[in-house]
Amino acid sequence: MGTIDYYQTTMKGIHKSLLEAVEGLTEEQLHFRALDKGNHIAWIIWHSVRTEDLVLNLMLQKKSPVWNAEEWDKKFGMDPRSQGTGMPEEEAAALRIEDMDEFTKYMENVFKSTEDYLSTISEEDLGVVQDLPGMGKRSLSEVIGGTILQHFASHLGEISYIKGLMGVSGSSV
Repeated sequence: MGTIDYYQTTMKGIHKSLLEAVEGLTEEQLHFRALDKGNHIAWIIWHSVRTEDLVLNLMLQKKSPVWNAEEWDKKFGMDPRSQGTGMPEEEAAALRIEDMDEFTKYMENVFKSTEDYLSTISEEDLGVVQDLPGMGKRSLSEVIGGTILQHFASHLGEISYIKGLMGVSGSSV
């Protein structure tokens, strides 16, 4: 298995895990914050998928993020540019996703966009270094393997922990 195959397989697995992470949660569970601290699951999911959308679509492919191209910001009444990094705690806590079924459609569209993109790159492309806004000089491999996959893994752990605090099964793994 080559690196591209690994990234494709791993990304599909993480996408599946993110979708499963929110499956069946109530609105109250999606917005639960232990001791009124930290981020809630809805924010974590929004932030994670928005990050993937911005990094892989806008930064790497120089195309409009799915969030903007499909006007999800308007559908959810959210900021067209924000993705949560550096967001004040009060603002993050106030973020609401009241229709997770609809938000799941956005997630699926981003995931398809990513999976389509990964099918177009080559092993040689992985070593190409770009100077990316807010990230500095990174190879494509560093962006996919580090920025995206590691980012998702950490947030999936965070979601599992929050679900455990609520007495909800955290992870199928």
